[in-house]
Amino acid sequence: MTINGHLNATTDPDKIKIWWTKWPNAMIGAKVPDSLLVIDLDPRNGGDLEKLVALVGDLPPTLTVWSGRNDGGRHLYFLRPYGPLTSTRLPQGIDLKVNGYCIVPPSIHPATGLPYRWESREPAALPYRLQELLTPLPPRPITRVGSNGSAAVGLVRKVAAAQEGNRNKVLFWAACRAAEAGTLNLIEDQLLAAATSAGENEAKARRTIASARRTTT
Repeated sequence: MTINGHLNATTDPDKIKIWWTKWPNAMIGAKVPDSLLVIDLDPRNGGDLEKLVALVGDLPPTLTVWSGRNDGGRHLYFLRPYGPLTSTRLPQGIDLKVNGYCIVPPSIHPATGLPYRWESREPAALPYRLQELLTPLPPRPITRVGSNGSAAVGLVRKVAAAQEGNRNKVLFWAACRAAEAGTLNLIEDQLLAAATSAGENEAKARRTIASARRTTT
């Protein structure tokens, strides 16, 4: 496909016609709208709606895309609430999509030859208990870091207070300092929680911390 994959996404009809001619069997990916979020259930990786319901209660009917794999996999679209969100407490095989893209109908699944299909409804409001599950927890107190404790606490606080447009840079700096001090493994979860509570994307924050670890080794 294109060199940069979904990063080359476009709404230009002429470009889409060219691509569709070149790749007539391609599936269709669409960006998750800023006003929505998607709960992605993937049975191949253990995703089970009953596990989620056991944590948050019954979910209201909402706009749904059923996977063409025909294994019960689906995307549940809900109205997105204000504030940062995280997938860290979702059960295995269930993911949160807010900044990426999803496959949409009438894409044909290559493994089955079956189409993705809409179950058309209005997107429902995100249930309160599910919203609680998706809300980042505040950073936990830092323990067991010896003489570096005060410095580690300061790093987490700087990340939590980072302003929009500077969050990733501050997180990378803090993770590098922690790695150099030998405390990154101990405070990684706190740095991640601080970054997501400040509004940073969780997946991006994880990549930034991993990059800092590689840079300092």
